[in-house]
Amino acid sequence: MKKNKTEKVLFKDILKACIFKNVKDTLLRLYPDQRKVINGYEYVFKTLKHMRHRYNKEGLVIDIRKVGRGKSGYLSVSGVCTEKGIRQSYALEYTPWSKWLGYEVDKKVLKKMPKEEIIAHCLWEMTFMGFTQDKIRSRLSVLRRRVKDIEEGKVKTIPYEEVMARLGDKIIGKGR
Repeated sequence: MKKNKTEKVLFKDILKACIFKNVKDTLLRLYPDQRKVINGYEYVFKTLKHMRHRYNKEGLVIDIRKVGRGKSGYLSVSGVCTEKGIRQSYALEYTPWSKWLGYEVDKKVLKKMPKEEIIAHCLWEMTFMGFTQDKIRSRLSVLRRRVKDIEEGKVKTIPYEEVMARLGDKIIGKGR
C-alpha cells in the first residue's frame, strides 16, 4: 500500500493490505467481548475483500478518535465532512458496505494507528446493527417506519420535560 502526501488512502486499500488472522487478533484485543461473534467479523471481512467500492460523492472521510477520558473513554468511528470550514461528523453504522470501501481514511488516523486496528474499529462500527447488509437494512427500515409513524401522529409521544419530571419524581421518591 504505497501512499504519498497527496494520495488518498481508501478503506478498501487498507483492507486489501491485511489478512484476517491479524485483524482478528487486533479485534479481540480491542473488543474481547466479541469473541463469541468472531465468525461474523470474518464473514464481513471476506465479503468486503470481494466487493466493489462505491464512489464517495459525499466527500466523507473515516475518522477514529478518542471520546471521553480514563476508563469511560472509547474510540469513536465516524464519517467527517468539512464544508466551508465547518467540520461535520456523521454516524456510519447504517451505511452500505460498498460506500465504506470508497471512503478515504483520515491521514491523522493512518499516522497514529496500524492498519489492522483501523479495520478492527471500522468492522465493529459496520456491524453494530448486524453482520449482514440485509439485517442492517431491515433495522434501518424499522427505524424509518417508526419515524414516519411519529411524524404522522400514529404514536403517542411524551414531551421531554414531562419525562424528566416523571423521572425526577421517581428518583427523588427512592432517595427518601
